[in-house]
Amino acid sequence: MGKQDDLALQEGFGAKLRAFGTSIWDSKRKQIIGRDGMSWAKIGLFYFIFYACLAGFFAAMLAIFMQLTDKKVPTYYLEKSVMANKGVMPGMGFRPQPNVERNLINYNLQTADGIQGWKTYRNALHRHLLEYKKGGSEDRVDCSHIYSANSSEEHHELEDGQFCEFDLKMFDDTPCTWDQDYGYARGNPCVIVKLNRIYNWKPVAYESEEHVPEEIMEYWSEERKDFIYVTCEGENEADRDNIGAIDLYSPFNNKSIGGIPFSFYPFRNQPGYQQPLVFAHFKDLHKGVLINVECRAFAANIDRQQGDRAFQRGSVHFEFLIDTPAGGRP
Repeated sequence: MGKQDDLALQEGFGAKLRAFGTSIWDSKRKQIIGRDGMSWAKIGLFYFIFYACLAGFFAAMLAIFMQLTDKKVPTYYLEKSVMANKGVMPGMGFRPQPNVERNLINYNLQTADGIQGWKTYRNALHRHLLEYKKGGSEDRVDCSHIYSANSSEEHHELEDGQFCEFDLKMFDDTPCTWDQDYGYARGNPCVIVKLNRIYNWKPVAYESEEHVPEEIMEYWSEERKDFIYVTCEGENEADRDNIGAIDLYSPFNNKSIGGIPFSFYPFRNQPGYQQPLVFAHFKDLHKGVLINVECRAFAANIDRQQGDRAFQRGSVHFEFLIDTPAGGRP
């Protein structure tokens, strides 16, 4: 390629560069990207008014929607909701669960701090319980006289907006306290299990003994029928061999089975509502072994025949894997 070709190539590139610069700013016509100042002012004003009207329309629609939507009562619930397709029954949850995407409680007995430390679970459990110790509400009612072991008083409906107080003092004489690290430091942890909230859902008592499931027959009685019964056990045969003894602490006052009084229902978005719970204390877990646990709730309208583990209706699944330095049992 000769010098003339090089010059022609440079001139062609320079011409294109000048043309591009002129398209951005035309000094002869005083235009920026093909428009003068007045044209840019007009189009800018147009789009300002257009988007201002669009934002105002959106804000007006949102305001109307918020005025028509009840902040306490959902539009669709119980039989009117999608839950009605498979039966309206609550699932269950457990705590502590530092990672909501994991059902595994896994820590090393010899490690206190860090991700693998037992304090991670102790602290997570304690933070959850602090919600029950917040300031009182005038709508909070002491219902202990209704569900105490010696009470013959039947469950009755509370006034609108009222709810029963769940007093954590009932656990003061159990291993499930902060002073005892909720059992995590010694490898016999306490776990909270409770029913999920469903607006205006009410448990239904078994009509008679013939309707009571075999799992709770030993503990059910006519006098104490107004309870949701709760059990915890190993999910499979091998899990039941490794899980050891379990104590359940609840208002039912029987360590062999948990019980949640009907007095705590229904949930209606009451400010300060305290969700009832059951403490499961795993006294003798085998260490270094993965143990699957299933806790179940029993009431006449929690149908165990239709219950599906995949949806966790009326039950909750979680796992234990407590490590030791040697990977065995202490």
